[in-house]
Amino acid sequence: MRSHHLVLASLAAAAVLAGCSGPGGGDTYLLGLAAPLERSFGKNSQLGAQLAVDQINAAGGIHGDSLKLWALDDKSEDTAAIAVAERFYDNPDVLAVVGHATSGPLMDAASVYQRGLAAVGTSATSTEIAGLGEWIFRVASSDSANAAELARSAAGAGRRVAILYANDDYGQSLAEVFGQALENTGVTLVGRFPYLEDMKDFTPYIRALKARGAEVVLVAGLETGAATLIQQAHQLEWMPRFIGGDGLEPLAEMGERYNGTLVGVLYHPDMSPRARAFAEAFRAAYKREPDSSAATSYDAVQLIARALREGRASRQGIRDYLAGVGREGGSERYDGVAGPVSFDANGDPVGKPVALVRIENGRFRLQQAAQVATR
Repeated sequence: MRSHHLVLASLAAAAVLAGCSGPGGGDTYLLGLAAPLERSFGKNSQLGAQLAVDQINAAGGIHGDSLKLWALDDKSEDTAAIAVAERFYDNPDVLAVVGHATSGPLMDAASVYQRGLAAVGTSATSTEIAGLGEWIFRVASSDSANAAELARSAAGAGRRVAILYANDDYGQSLAEVFGQALENTGVTLVGRFPYLEDMKDFTPYIRALKARGAEVVLVAGLETGAATLIQQAHQLEWMPRFIGGDGLEPLAEMGERYNGTLVGVLYHPDMSPRARAFAEAFRAAYKREPDSSAATSYDAVQLIARALREGRASRQGIRDYLAGVGREGGSERYDGVAGPVSFDANGDPVGKPVALVRIENGRFRLQQAAQVATR
């Protein structure tokens, strides 16, 4: 399905693609990318994928042909995500999709991809993604693995733990599996409450949890709600240890008040030599720090490119290749910058590392990296 074989079919799409990062002249392989491009982590997802594309093309491309990226903004919303998926599916040049970057959009768009277009989720971690269908994969470890590490960290930081979770797919999933993992640690769960990311007043939660003596608070959500919560907690002179999943990574760029927050991430530059090399290349290219979204998008592109190099230059060919990565009768595992990828029968990676970091003045200081045995 390379573009020079589909000239007539591509004429109608050319006007649509003209304002995006779509195919140019010559022989090209086109990948879609879906992420909330207006958000920091969404932009990093795009940049990580683009870095992989640029490196591949600089090294000779796919047997001399170039790789290109078409990035669309899914706004981290269900209707936008479905519309993005439809645009990718309807363009026959799009061979596979990198993304979505968050769980809800990937789950919402899955029915479109299930018609016959492989999507490789990047930093989407909800446990409900497993088993969405044979065309859905992801390179991130799921919340079941991440939450187990966060629960161990919570137990080590205090004996009275609370959970605040964003009332969406990501927040509900992380809170659920964190709560289950916490049961085996001997700590006391003193409260569990849902919230909305755009809430302006967290003081009722803060007063309630302060009165209950919460020493550690899991914030299962994105940086928007977490930033408001932590700021208001400081104003009320309540300073428990806040912890969270990779959704809290952008807090590092938002000021000193978030110092000390523990975050379970999918990637850290000190995880491996590959991870360090990626960080150096990303900083050189974009003058900014890479995060989990950047690293997982980079890995997704490199993995799809490996399928293309093996001659799987069709939607079905890429899907079949991905399904065999790291499995008996398939191809060898992919050793990525965010850890190794071997897919199980559900398209989930097996044995991905989870890194625990502490925010310190705009940086992530690695606390520990745990190798997990299950997704």
